[in-house]
Amino acid sequence: MAEDDRMTRQQYRQQQTQPESAAPEASEPASSDYDEQPADEPTDSSRRAYAAETNRALEDAKSKRLGRKLNWVILGLVLAITIVFLILFLTP
Repeated sequence: MAEDDRMTRQQYRQQQTQPESAAPEASEPASSDYDEQPADEPTDSSRRAYAAETNRALEDAKSKRLGRKLNWVILGLVLAITIVFLILFLTP
């Protein structure tokens, strides 16, 4: 019996996505969902969309900052290598 209750991660994810994609009348009438939630409160899907958009914007900002830092590091290394070569070739 316990083995019947076990499922793979893929099966669990499919089970979790099925109620979301199922029709609202399967669990309760659609009108009760709208009556309980105020009009100005964001829905769960809009919250997820906003969170995803925010995360994407943060990732873009972080990658741009990291890119700038890496550019400065590369410039510093090129200058250091150039200085070392000049010292090696110009000193008697």
